[in-house]
Amino acid sequence: MGLQEAFAAATKDWDAKKDSANQADLIPAGTYQVVLDKTDHPVYKSGWDCLRFSMQVIKGKYASRKEQLRISLATKTTKGKTMPDFVVSRNIRTISKIAAMVGLQVTPEMFPDNETDAYEKLVKAFEPYEGKTLEMTITVTPNKKDPDNPYRNYDFGPGIKVEEPTAKEEPVADSDSDAEPTIDDDDLPF
Repeated sequence: MGLQEAFAAATKDWDAKKDSANQADLIPAGTYQVVLDKTDHPVYKSGWDCLRFSMQVIKGKYASRKEQLRISLATKTTKGKTMPDFVVSRNIRTISKIAAMVGLQVTPEMFPDNETDAYEKLVKAFEPYEGKTLEMTITVTPNKKDPDNPYRNYDFGPGIKVEEPTAKEEPVADSDSDAEPTIDDDDLPF
């Protein structure tokens, strides 16, 4: 793509006076092979915190692109109301599904009543599983309150098995181990 084409793509439906220069195109809805790149517990300026999973696409057109999943275990809304049970349950199931796909056994002890403690326990539990593969399916549903920002929903399945390279073994000659090795002039680099 030339610079003029890149300019046209970057500025399509974008207003330099109103829109952020840091806009990033999201990975479109679809199914992707990903690696669990990182799990952490960010705390934002607003005070809101969450468990964040960074998934990196490893195959196809979007290879190397990342998707950030921010999952809250809050039992109260920002207005102090009780969070609907289905929201908390869905978030726990999402964490548990990711865990199952990378091989982590989730236990009730990972979910203490203190939300911050739960995030910290989960981050530690997921650390050894960073680098594991899984399949991520993204679906998009309308957001009635903010139509320009539809909801992104995730589901997970087993990932492709990535084989670790193994060293090629050369046969060992049955000779006297104390013998001097024979080097031919053709084997020398100079």
